[in-house]
Amino acid sequence: METNKRLLKNTFWLLGGKTASGLFNALQIIIVARALGVKDYGLMVLVIAYVDIINKLFDFRVWETATKYIGTYLSNSENNKARAMVKLSYLIDISSGILAFFIVIGSAKIANKLFIHSSGAETLIYIYSLSLLIDTSNRTSDAILRVFDKFSVIAYTSSFVNFFKLVFVSIALYLGFEIKGVLFVYIISSVVGLIIRVTAVSIYLNKMKIRRWWSANIRSIRDQWGEIGWFLGNTSLNGTLVMAGDNHLGILALGYFAGGEAAAFYKVAKSILKIIMEISNQFYLSIYPELVKMLANEPISKIKDSIKYLTKKLLLITVPVTITIILFPQILLNLFYGKEYIEASLALRIIALTVIFSQPIFWANPLLLALGRAGTKNIINIASTIVYVILLFLLVPDYSFIGAAWAYLGYHIVIMLLSLIFVKKYFKIDHIKKV
Repeated sequence: METNKRLLKNTFWLLGGKTASGLFNALQIIIVARALGVKDYGLMVLVIAYVDIINKLFDFRVWETATKYIGTYLSNSENNKARAMVKLSYLIDISSGILAFFIVIGSAKIANKLFIHSSGAETLIYIYSLSLLIDTSNRTSDAILRVFDKFSVIAYTSSFVNFFKLVFVSIALYLGFEIKGVLFVYIISSVVGLIIRVTAVSIYLNKMKIRRWWSANIRSIRDQWGEIGWFLGNTSLNGTLVMAGDNHLGILALGYFAGGEAAAFYKVAKSILKIIMEISNQFYLSIYPELVKMLANEPISKIKDSIKYLTKKLLLITVPVTITIILFPQILLNLFYGKEYIEASLALRIIALTVIFSQPIFWANPLLLALGRAGTKNIINIASTIVYVILLFLLVPDYSFIGAAWAYLGYHIVIMLLSLIFVKKYFKIDHIKKV
């Protein structure tokens, strides 16, 4: 019971922060979409999608590895190893950001020719690529704060950064800076978030007597380098597949086959659904570090009870929101984005159906990770991504963003089916088969 209360408390800290943060972000997207119009907003969406997908290709998704190993070391009172893991996590994240930055810069012309088709796109790609040098380390900082149960700090930081972004994006657009101004504000917001997060991490590491982590000797964990590398490699591939599938493959396919306006309609439909997905993501972020601890010390029945408890709480929130979206898509699109985006209403209805297949199994990914089954997650995501790409190539050329919406629904159905198959295999009633 105490565990469930703590899980719910941590989840609602994240959810509260994300609600405020999501509200600020949603308002910012609405303002940008209205101010730029369908054509220019579609151009910006394609630029961001390309830069982000390159980022995900080279992002090692260290935060999941950091959560598992820093949490384990601290539970075992191995502070020197925890220091080394903190340093290693930041080094990998920063290195991946630098690598992605240079690849984006070098491939901007090719990307414009294939997906974007705009004379000004290369300059916009160069501008937004600067975010790659900043955002990667922010994820590791959040992972460390979650290990220390500092969910309130994450909530306040996320809310403040998105409020900052909302205010200054509005100012930039009012002053007539258009897409370039918006992208520069995004980069400055990332810098503000970086400063706040690194400061908070340093404070809490010092309180745990994990001082001067930057001078730690990473050789102190060399006996686990192979294990950490295997886990990191699998979570990295998994993160790339998930983020590409969830956020960017559909947009790039539309850019290639249908153009920027189709990408704008699809992005607007996805942005409304993102409200629900962000809610489930906070439940994910809350339960993952707890599952790592529980699998070492708690009976399986207690773990099952916690999963059922959080699933019920999640569905109580997301089901009514989903029903509202399915019933009133035109009203929502007109209210938030304007009449020119109402054309995306059918796509929004289709995309909203993914909630039926994704929300009840939100716990499957963190459970597989906590069990050490990062490779299994990759099997699920490779298979679902292959199906998604095939569906995009079959549907987008003829049905544009409506086809992309159906492909996205198919992608989530495959994830659900495979997740249930593998969870049933590893998560037994009487025992858990661990690596």
